[in-house]
Amino acid sequence: MHELETRLREVDVPEPPLGFDPDEVADRAARHVRRRRAATTGTFAVAAAVAAVAVFAPGTPAVPPAAPPSPPSLADQARIRQALTDAVTELFPGLRSLTVGASSADAIGPGKMAVTATFADASGRPGDFQLTVYGRHAPDDHLPWIRSCSEPASIGLRCDRIPQPGGAELLVSEAASVGDGMSTTLTTLRGFDGVLRRADGSAVVLVDAARDAADSAQLSEEQLTKVITDPAFVLPW
Repeated sequence: MHELETRLREVDVPEPPLGFDPDEVADRAARHVRRRRAATTGTFAVAAAVAAVAVFAPGTPAVPPAAPPSPPSLADQARIRQALTDAVTELFPGLRSLTVGASSADAIGPGKMAVTATFADASGRPGDFQLTVYGRHAPDDHLPWIRSCSEPASIGLRCDRIPQPGGAELLVSEAASVGDGMSTTLTTLRGFDGVLRRADGSAVVLVDAARDAADSAQLSEEQLTKVITDPAFVLPW
């Protein structure tokens, strides 16, 4: 048995052919690894370049400022004049006369429109007040709060800020003028004036130009509030 084992170990059995060159396979593997490393390095380089562009590229150009507001269109002018005509007609039933938008005090400008209503009520008393509508982007030259209260030559009766729905605020003011400076007798009473400032920046100003308390048709506070808060008095910008 030991002799047989010894002879088997001495037999030199040739290995079967592999069918490939191991050295060539090793070379191919090495080349494949090098190509993968090169591709990975290139990918990282491209990604880094993209990231650098994203980080260091100039920022998005600033949006140019909005163009200044233009004057109200003819359609908007007609709409606001008609709304004021309807308001006065409703406030003073049986008007003897009414003209709207025919005063020399009327004005059209960028983002604003002033229109005057001149009328005679059912008893013939004259009335005269002006309404100015400001758009959201109109220059901030609205009638200041302090000026819409009593003027230096007047005796202030009241000046109230009244919150309105939607974040708006209404200032209602009233003042009485002194007669001739020699007496404290109140000879002329101005009606209520108002400034409505809306949350979006738009505004409406109403000034009652009634000349005499005895023979003028003046707006009451309720009437002023109804007119100045009318949603028709708004410009589209």
